[in-house]
Amino acid sequence: MKPGNLDHPSDPPQPRRQDFAGYLTGSALWMAGINLQQFLVTWMLVGMLAEPGTRVGVAQLLIALPGFALMLFGGSIGDRRDGRRLLIQMHLLAFLPPLAMVLFVSSVGLSYGLVIVFGIVIGALAGFSEPPRAALLNRVTYGHIQRTVVLTTAVSATIGLGGTWLGGRIDAFGLSWVLVCQAMLFSTGALAVAAIAPGLTRMQPAAHPVRNLADLRDGFRVLMQTPRVRDVIGLNFLSSIFNAGAWFVVYPFLVTRSYDGDAALLAVLTIVFFSGSIASNVGLLRFLPMARLGRLFLLMQITRVALFAILWAEPPLWLMVIATIGWGMNMGITSTTARIMVQSGAPEAHRARILSIFILGTVSAAPLGALILGAVIDLAGVRAGFLPGLLVSIVIFIVGLMATRLWTDRELDS
Repeated sequence: MKPGNLDHPSDPPQPRRQDFAGYLTGSALWMAGINLQQFLVTWMLVGMLAEPGTRVGVAQLLIALPGFALMLFGGSIGDRRDGRRLLIQMHLLAFLPPLAMVLFVSSVGLSYGLVIVFGIVIGALAGFSEPPRAALLNRVTYGHIQRTVVLTTAVSATIGLGGTWLGGRIDAFGLSWVLVCQAMLFSTGALAVAAIAPGLTRMQPAAHPVRNLADLRDGFRVLMQTPRVRDVIGLNFLSSIFNAGAWFVVYPFLVTRSYDGDAALLAVLTIVFFSGSIASNVGLLRFLPMARLGRLFLLMQITRVALFAILWAEPPLWLMVIATIGWGMNMGITSTTARIMVQSGAPEAHRARILSIFILGTVSAAPLGALILGAVIDLAGVRAGFLPGLLVSIVIFIVGLMATRLWTDRELDS
């Protein structure tokens, strides 16, 4: 390229170690704040307000709805805007709702509606920021995308356990103190993201401006033309309805009703669950790059059948803890293998939009499952909440084996 030739942009700068460290630290602190958010919403509804299963499911769905729409727009904008700047803005905005929640709780008290509004605001910010955050990973990594995705997931989840631990101390520290800590997690994450070199994330001028709905349609079009990614997203969505849905609604009721658990026990078991997820991701690192990720994804559906059967039986606490660890390992491998296949298989020009569809499917499935399974709990009891997931896992394995190429296709690491 001739010097001064403006027709051809210069090569993008190469990522430095501190760029990835800033991204990883920011993602981990964000995860800690979001983990704390999920625990607080669940405990405020189930433990503090003692709402029935149906109302808990309705609340989870209402909380998630605004984030769904913003997630798709976040994917569209993430393909065309500076991801570093977007994430800093989201971190700083997320600093405010927990502090506002402290003021409202101290003045008018905790209520069902207040929990929903609080959840909606944080959920909207999380939904908008996740696609740009996921797409930014490709710009700060050194090129081994399978290992980078797993490492980022494992480290973020490990640090995120601190948020869950804080939630479990709500009875000792008080709700207001925990909310202040949540605000600090979000704001500190902004400082970490700011360490990423601005030139690394600055986008080239787009051929046309962001068109939102047109961009989203274009993203769906490309997704439908990429069968492997399309199949993974579809099956993962179905899996998440009854997998994540069971975690967010059925499991808290199992702990509080069947085992007479308090916030501390639920927090400990949540940490146990995510420790299993982290351990599975660390173990997965030893085998990456892996050629048969689709096959592993499908095999996890069968192992979940056995785990849900154990939890359905309401076993002694020690066996329930073992099943919880196994469930965490299962969910960790399932979500990570799906993420790797989408991250590596999505075309570069549409990656943020396709990732936004993938993330939207994952996070929208959880409140949808919570709504369905909350009604099942009220109608048939806590144990019945595990049966739909058990049956659907069998269906996913059969469909994936017979109607897709996930079992036979080989993964190409990039």
